[in-house]
Amino acid sequence: MLAGRLDGHVEERPGPPGTSSPPKISRRVLLAAGAGLGTAGLLALVGPHPVGQASGRSGDPTLLARATPHLRGLNRVALAYIDGATTRYSGIGAGHRTPFGIGSVSKTFCGAVLMDMVAKREVTLDTTTSELTEADESALADVTLRELASHTSGLPDFTASQTGSRNTWFGLLHADGARRDAAETVSDVLGQRLNGRGTFSYSTAGIALLAQLLAERAGTTYQELLTQRILQPLALTETHLPVTRAGLPSGWEKGLLGGRPAEPWTLNGLAPGGGMWSTCADLATWMRLTRDGTQPGAAGLEPIAPAPIRPWMPDAQVSITWIRATTPGGEDLIFHNGLPDPTTRSWATAPGPGAAWPTSPTPCPPARSC
Repeated sequence: MLAGRLDGHVEERPGPPGTSSPPKISRRVLLAAGAGLGTAGLLALVGPHPVGQASGRSGDPTLLARATPHLRGLNRVALAYIDGATTRYSGIGAGHRTPFGIGSVSKTFCGAVLMDMVAKREVTLDTTTSELTEADESALADVTLRELASHTSGLPDFTASQTGSRNTWFGLLHADGARRDAAETVSDVLGQRLNGRGTFSYSTAGIALLAQLLAERAGTTYQELLTQRILQPLALTETHLPVTRAGLPSGWEKGLLGGRPAEPWTLNGLAPGGGMWSTCADLATWMRLTRDGTQPGAAGLEPIAPAPIRPWMPDAQVSITWIRATTPGGEDLIFHNGLPDPTTRSWATAPGPGAAWPTSPTPCPPARSC
C-alpha cells in the first residue's frame, strides 16, 4: 500500500499478510498526475462550451437577413443601421434598448470630452502631462494630450500590474479583477517607460491617464465630467460609466464566456478606456452625431499618425481616439470597436450611410481588436 507524508514524499509500507505491495510510484509521476487533474478541473470550470444563438428575433427582418452571414456563433446581437435621418434596428435575443458593455468604444467618448475642453480653452492638444499633474520624475512629463488621445505616447496597452496574475486569475474565473482606483491608476501609468513614442501603439492605459488628467483639470471625477460635458447635453440617457460592479446599469445580464455565464468586467481607474455601458439606440445616436459633426469629438477627426490594419486597411490612420481608413471596396470609414470583457464585442462605424453595432460572445469583426 502507499502512504503520503506532509512533505509530499511517497513511501511504500508493507501490506496485510498474504498480499503483495504494488510497485513504487515516483513523486514526479504523482505530481504530474495531480497537475493534470487540476488542469482538467480548471478547464471544466472555465473551459469552452458550445454557444448558440439566443431565441427571439426583433426589428427589421431585412437588416437582420443582411447581417446574418456575419453572425455565425453569436449569442445575443443588437444592430442599428443609419440611413440619412432614418435608423433601423434588429436583434437576436436583444433589442435596441438592451444594455451592453461597449468596451473600447468608450475611448471615443473620452476623445469628445477632450475636444470639448479644447473648444472651451481649458486645455490644448499640446498641453503636457506635467501641466495637469505632478509628473516631473515621470517619463511622461512632456507627453501631450494629443499623444495620449492618438495612441502615440509610447505607453503600452496595459501596464504590468494591470495584466498581473491576480487580474488574469479573476478573468479566468469569470469575475471582476480591476482593483486600482483613479489615483492609483494615474500613479501606475506615470511610472511606465515609453517605447516607440511618436508611432501608433494602442494604449488603454494612455486613454485612462488622459481621462483622469482632464478630470483633474476640471476639478471633478471623470464620471461627472463625462456626464456633464457629453452624456447629458446629447441626451444619451442610456449610456453610463460604471467604475465598480455597484454602478452597472439596471437590466444588465451576464454574457457567455466559452458558453458559460460570465461576470462583467468593471475596470475602476481604467474604466474610461473600456468600461462604459450603452444601448444600441444610444450608440446609433452617437454615430449619427459623429457622422454629422455635431458631437465635440468630431472636431478631432483629422488624421494624426499611420495606424495600418493589415491586410484589410493598410492605409488606416489614427485621429483623436478614432481610426480613419478606406475599405478594399473604396469606402471611407471612421470607426472603433471594443472588447469590454471576454463575452462581448462592439463595433461602431461612420460616416457612410450606415452604422452598425453588433454585440456577441465571439471575436470582433476581422479588422482590429480596439
